[in-house]
Amino acid sequence: MLRRLGTLLGLLVLCAWSIVRIARPPAPVPATAPDTVFSAERAMRHVEAIAARPHAMGTPDHDRVRNYIVAQLAALGLRSQVQVTTAIGTRDHVAGRVQNVLAWMPGSDPSGKALLLVAHYDGVGAGPAAGDDAAGCAALLETLRALRARKKPLAHDVFVLFSDGEESGLLGAAAFVREHPWAKDVEMVLNFEARGTGGRSLMFETGPGNLDAARALRAAGNATAGSVFTTIYHLLPNDTDLSELSVLGEPAMNFAFTDGVERYHTSRDDLAHLDSGSVQHHGVQMLALAKEIGNGPLPRVRTGDGTFFDFPMLGLVVYPNSWALPLAVLALLLVVAVFVRSKPSAAGVAAGVVATLIAVALAAVVGEIAGALIRGPGAWSGLDGGAVVLFALATTLLTFAVAGRWSAPRELWLGVAVLWILLALVTAVMVPGTSYLFVWPAILSAAAALKPRWRVVAEWFAAAVTVILFAGFVYGAAVMLLGLSGPGAVAAAVISSLVIGLILPVLAPIDALRWEGAAACGGVGVLLVVIGLVTVRPTANHPLRSRLIYAEHVDSTDAWLGSPEPLDNDWVRSAVGSPAVTPAWTTRLSEYGNRFAGRSAPRVSLEAPSADLVRDTVINGARRVVLRVKAPGATDLVMRAVGARVLTSSIDGRVVDTTRYRYHTGGWIMDYFAVPDTGAIVALSIPIGAQLGFELAAWTPGLPALPGKTIPPRPANVVPSQTGDVTVVYRALRF
Repeated sequence: MLRRLGTLLGLLVLCAWSIVRIARPPAPVPATAPDTVFSAERAMRHVEAIAARPHAMGTPDHDRVRNYIVAQLAALGLRSQVQVTTAIGTRDHVAGRVQNVLAWMPGSDPSGKALLLVAHYDGVGAGPAAGDDAAGCAALLETLRALRARKKPLAHDVFVLFSDGEESGLLGAAAFVREHPWAKDVEMVLNFEARGTGGRSLMFETGPGNLDAARALRAAGNATAGSVFTTIYHLLPNDTDLSELSVLGEPAMNFAFTDGVERYHTSRDDLAHLDSGSVQHHGVQMLALAKEIGNGPLPRVRTGDGTFFDFPMLGLVVYPNSWALPLAVLALLLVVAVFVRSKPSAAGVAAGVVATLIAVALAAVVGEIAGALIRGPGAWSGLDGGAVVLFALATTLLTFAVAGRWSAPRELWLGVAVLWILLALVTAVMVPGTSYLFVWPAILSAAAALKPRWRVVAEWFAAAVTVILFAGFVYGAAVMLLGLSGPGAVAAAVISSLVIGLILPVLAPIDALRWEGAAACGGVGVLLVVIGLVTVRPTANHPLRSRLIYAEHVDSTDAWLGSPEPLDNDWVRSAVGSPAVTPAWTTRLSEYGNRFAGRSAPRVSLEAPSADLVRDTVINGARRVVLRVKAPGATDLVMRAVGARVLTSSIDGRVVDTTRYRYHTGGWIMDYFAVPDTGAIVALSIPIGAQLGFELAAWTPGLPALPGKTIPPRPANVVPSQTGDVTVVYRALRF
């Protein structure tokens, strides 16, 4: 009994330690620390100033934050400049008038080659953006202060970019790459982001040839990173400023903390909910890397990609991808040696292989079902994650219990090992950056299975390495990066099934291969679900998201109040009322063409956006229509050309390049953010003889007072998200 309890306790401690390692940031350093040290307490003063109020592009508070950053740079003795220009996004259908804030800290080397440090200072309309990305801006200001406090400057220049318009489609980064003269001297890029309000600052994306960058990160120390995270991120439809800065083709690293994702892009992304430890981890990495890279060779040595992961007491383990296949072959040879030594029956091993495949497939189904039942942001917790894992373990152990009728324990384990070796070989060839997850557990488990003198110690060492690698990975990737629904839940379940199979030798004392183990896991999983249903509710700290839209059609008497989100909470339903079928023109309000849920509302008659014909000529065999577009008071203007195929286009004299777009629409559409009072010049080339329809939808923060309609105040557990509540005025023109 004591051995069983010890085994369970040991595995639980390893899981908890692995998760805490990837989730808990370092303690914040007080403001009394030496001047050359990064202090989160000092940095949080900047967060407090920047995140005092929401500061989306085109709002007065946006300019307030810009002026604050300029003043802080001046106080540090750095000359700054504001790059004011029209930016055209190359990842999405967006444009806008950006105001990038840049500064230059000269190095002692006259070559002019530089490290670029980046954080964006704009935020979404719904909240003050303390985490995303006041934290990055504050860390950048505090890092500059610490660098300036050094007696000796860095060898190389440091360029600083407080980018504008990241939330509007990476506009500031695109403008820097496309137009700023400093861009040609950048030799490495470090970008700092957030997708939540806490947790460690994970290095989750790199530029090309990342082996050298990973080595620099290892030298800087205190890193949380894994080449598997960079692989996963490249498969996701997500972007940060680095997506535009990658056009420079230089080495790069991207950092973000992601815990508290339920507060991401909401009004709860505020100073009260931001973990200062996360700012500390941002900053210690930024400062250490600035010194490591700023005093190292620039340009950096060009390398291929590398495999890297952090591990207790070892720090960041880094080696070339070319090592991945030899290590996988070593794992294969060790498993073959186990076969030779143990002389298993072919039928028993085959039963183990089949059982493993069935267990993994059942775990995937369990994950899919559980993911579909997860209650959504603000209503799920770690209890749900634990339940998903336990249900996957229950189905796996149940499968192994059945397979035990035809396969001895060692033969069953060899069947599991066969699948692990296949995964190690396939990942080593196809995606070597992920291979370490399968190679090292396979090597250590096979070595332990060779029955060395200290077999129990070897088995526990192999199990400990496997659990430490995977428990943190499941939490970081499946729960935080992918989300505990859909792919995230499936990944958590499948990985749990694979891991439990590989560590079967240490589970034998707790009847893991019998029905009792499966029943225990399933029972505890049900208990966690019940506890979650009883205790987990949306709260002020874990809120429900909401947005309201008032939209009116200038050319009719039509006006609607609704929400682009599902009417899935009581407050939204009470504010909107019983939804009706919205008219077709409401699908023209955004670039995505979504139909929002709502009902007819009292009309207010607001000022409409306009488009005046400037020039209509024929150039190079095409009709060239030039318009001056205005939207007084709007922060965002959606423009859509209909009725004619747009051959080429430009905005404010800058050609629209669609070659890197993530998706293509059926026609020409563009979101223009922060439209200047003088308007934007839009030039469209269409076939000769074609008639041009031009639709406009102007977005303004807040809702107007609606006659006879009262919007109830939000309760504490319901918060604005993304744009927040907005007013949209739509009109259609023809030229």
